[in-house]
Amino acid sequence: RNIFKVKKSNAEKSKKMEKEEKIFRETFMYDKEINVINTVTAECSVPSKRRVDLPVTAGEQLDVIDVTEGNAVICRNSGGRYGYVLVEHLNFR
Repeated sequence: RNIFKVKKSNAEKSKKMEKEEKIFRETFMYDKEINVINTVTAECSVPSKRRVDLPVTAGEQLDVIDVTEGNAVICRNSGGRYGYVLVEHLNFR
């Protein structure tokens, strides 16, 4: 019985990830393939000031998806949300 619960939760999670990716592509007008360039750790907690910013908590693991002009990168968190994060808030080690 537990096997079905796991499969159901994985299906729900992948559906949520697909929805978040669709929102990201529409908001950012992003048509490139999504590849993880690097994995980083958030140095400090930062709330999002704009809709396109990704709120992060200290110690959170993030996937870097793309580098932008300026001092921000596009990241994805474990929940599948995408957004800009300033490089100064990240630890690349």
